Amino acid sequence: MEPQTIFVYIASLILALCAYIIPKKMKLYEIYATSLFATTFGLLVDTVLAVKYKLYVLDKSGIQLPPLIGQVILYSATSIILLNFFPFDKSIKWKVVYILCFALLAVAFEFISFKFGFIKYNEWKIWYSALCYPFLIYFLVLHYKFFKWLVKRPI
Repeated sequence: MEPQTIFVYIASLILALCAYIIPKKMKLYEIYATSLFATTFGLLVDTVLAVKYKLYVLDKSGIQLPPLIGQVILYSATSIILLNFFPFDKSIKWKVVYILCFALLAVAFEFISFKFGFIKYNEWKIWYSALCYPFLIYFLVLHYKFFKWLVKRPI
């Protein structure tokens, strides 16, 4: 097995264990819906940017099974961790700090992924990711709030 494949499996296992172990504030159906959304949205973005426009490559060119498994686990586990610790009841300042810190962690993880050869950049730069992650994280938070609103809404 290649180093990047081993890396993605180990990283996926660690994040999945963290997502499983952390205390949950979310209901099971919220975890399911937000994980499904995060995974679908992440795969869509990666398909457009990596496969269609070839800005970067995950593992090898084309769609490969190890990165696909890794993406599904990483996106869903990350959404569980991010939303369970999100400071919904705090001021806007704490929310911004949380989003920026989580974005910094995401950039650090992407950098490690690059060093292990899981991500190979063509036209993409890591600072593009640093600019995008806060918006993507906020979009996930908005989706979670929207989903909670939908659940409470009478039919």
